[in-house]
Amino acid sequence: MKLSYLLPNRFKKIGLFLLPIGLIIWISIQQGLFKSELNHTNKVLILTLSFLSFLFGLYFILFSKEPIEDEFIERVRLKSFQISSITQMAFFLISFNIMMIFNIEPSGDSGLSIFFLFSIILFWIMYILIFNYTLINNKSKLDD
Repeated sequence: MKLSYLLPNRFKKIGLFLLPIGLIIWISIQQGLFKSELNHTNKVLILTLSFLSFLFGLYFILFSKEPIEDEFIERVRLKSFQISSITQMAFFLISFNIMMIFNIEPSGDSGLSIFFLFSIILFWIMYILIFNYTLINNKSKLDD
């Protein structure tokens, strides 16, 4: 029996619920839509909880089993992971070259943190997109 680190398939539905809600709340507070109603402590608490909701939703989507988990799905997972890694490396190379050529730096520690946070999220979003695109594309070919 193979050891599996994947969550049961029902976690994907939980992730599909948590991800957009966490992202929408996090972005709306970052943009200042609730600036006047929240004191600093509540704002930090809501930002933290909404971002954790976004991350847990993302990871639940990523690490949930498919209804039928076979060798094809394992191969698609590996291919998606590899392409996402290459995409992230290309993002770093292009962005660092642009920063060097145009003498641009992220503003302070917070700008650098947001840059690296974006690069991590880019990796996982690319993984989800490539994985699901490959599954949908191959399913339509198999149905024909």
